Amino acid sequence: MEDPKSSSAFIAATDMEASLSGHGSIRAEPPEEIKRDLSSRHINMIAIAGLFLGSGKVLSIAGPAGALLAYTFMGLVTLGVSYTTGEITTFMPKTGGFVRHATHFVEPALGAAVGWNFWYTMAIVVPTDMSAAATIIQFWNTSVHPAVWITIFSVCIVVLNFLGVRLYGESEVIFASLKIMLIIALIIGGLVIDLGGGPDGKRIGFAYWENPGAFNEYIMTGSAGRFLAFWKVLLTAAFSFGNVQIVAISGSETRNPRKIIPAATRKTFLRVFLFYFLSILIVGMIVKYNDPSLSLSTGNAAQSPFVIAFERAGVSVLPSIINGVVCTSAISAGSACIFFASRTLYGLSRDGHAPAFLQKCNRYGTPHYAVGMTCLLLPLVYLNVGNDSSVVFGWFVNITTVSGLIGWVVIQVTYLRFYAGLKAQGYSRDQLPYRSPGQPYVAWATLIANVLVLLTSGFDVFVDGNFTAAGFLTCYLNLAIFAVLYVFFKFWYKSKIIPLDVMDLKTEFEAIRREKEEEAQLGSPDDGKFKTIVTKIRNWI
Repeated sequence: MEDPKSSSAFIAATDMEASLSGHGSIRAEPPEEIKRDLSSRHINMIAIAGLFLGSGKVLSIAGPAGALLAYTFMGLVTLGVSYTTGEITTFMPKTGGFVRHATHFVEPALGAAVGWNFWYTMAIVVPTDMSAAATIIQFWNTSVHPAVWITIFSVCIVVLNFLGVRLYGESEVIFASLKIMLIIALIIGGLVIDLGGGPDGKRIGFAYWENPGAFNEYIMTGSAGRFLAFWKVLLTAAFSFGNVQIVAISGSETRNPRKIIPAATRKTFLRVFLFYFLSILIVGMIVKYNDPSLSLSTGNAAQSPFVIAFERAGVSVLPSIINGVVCTSAISAGSACIFFASRTLYGLSRDGHAPAFLQKCNRYGTPHYAVGMTCLLLPLVYLNVGNDSSVVFGWFVNITTVSGLIGWVVIQVTYLRFYAGLKAQGYSRDQLPYRSPGQPYVAWATLIANVLVLLTSGFDVFVDGNFTAAGFLTCYLNLAIFAVLYVFFKFWYKSKIIPLDVMDLKTEFEAIRREKEEEAQLGSPDDGKFKTIVTKIRNWI
């Protein structure tokens, strides 16, 4: 038997048919397989996140122009991530996604470290989402203790995640559709108010860009202060785009992943970027960045800039509508975190970085032990039923985003190794199912931008008189944990970086070749040139 801590053993471990257990033993029989029940619409919708509370913080710190620049900057960074994620995941679609790619193309220690870091972050965010949903319910009914609602919501998402992945995907389609409809309605309604179509008839235009101004200042005055304000909100902006890489995590649960994933990554980025760009533009036009209501710690939609603007214009029904959708968004986010965390845990187990029993699936094709282990942290929610939900929300935004940025850095490093491996072994990128544009320059630029944001995300805590333990820990604790995990697994597995000429690319190229042969044998209907062009345009929308 091969030494389970040797590099070659872990290269073999990436094969779906021969993985090691977390204790170094080879499992006697293959587990039940995860089912490929996610379609393209499920993948597209799962990646939609909410912006109802976070946008107010961004606007108040950076001002309308600063906020818009921050979202544009992080949008471009996210585009780079979506390109590299799409290419490498289409080549190697595995449940666990970028975590398993790091093991396969870089080294086992990196895959194990980023996987466990991502898992625990997702797992501890679930209680916060449930607490946020329960807090929002208090907007309508304060007679029922929040713990009751927390229990109801928690049971619902746990049951949902134990059932088939298709049911989970359908639930996310419903939740995401509500969010999309509300965002579109808010953008249109905000534009109407800005142009004077509200009950008060007041036309605003870009008046708030002149007074109090397009940019706010942070810590310093002048150009330096405006730049620091822009840089301060990049972490919050990154949170908004943080789910782009989930198409990689759910790779093997997607029908025909080599075709669905490239389109899904493009659609996910375009939709999220469009929604956030337009939303931030509109809120910057209809709310002053120094409006005191933006600083409220209500934990519900009262601090949303859209609510503030509509109430000032005489539209009072909006808070209830937004709170309803924000509540479903929080429940959806909690459910999604369980899904991502459990699939990451499953992937870790497949590669030998977690106990083998976590690979077992129930009759619905769900890795139920991985789901159960993730849900063990849910009782932590009962420790947070106080009145500081928005403060806690801010902390977890930072914690989650830092973990996400670490994942983005690993994705770029993995892609660059993959790119170099192709060249070293004489493969052409023309042989890939999907080739992202501008490589490897896009990957390098994305890597540098992510590292800069990651290392400087908490720069303000180092300014005299501005240090807080919570601010420092939420920005840098995850970095320390990741470093410790990496060093631990490096020594434990005696892990070494996989040489470019040893990297296993042949297995996936063989699978791609077989799939093409099967498609050629089955044939495809000729829809005509016009329909082909229409389909291509639709796929890019």
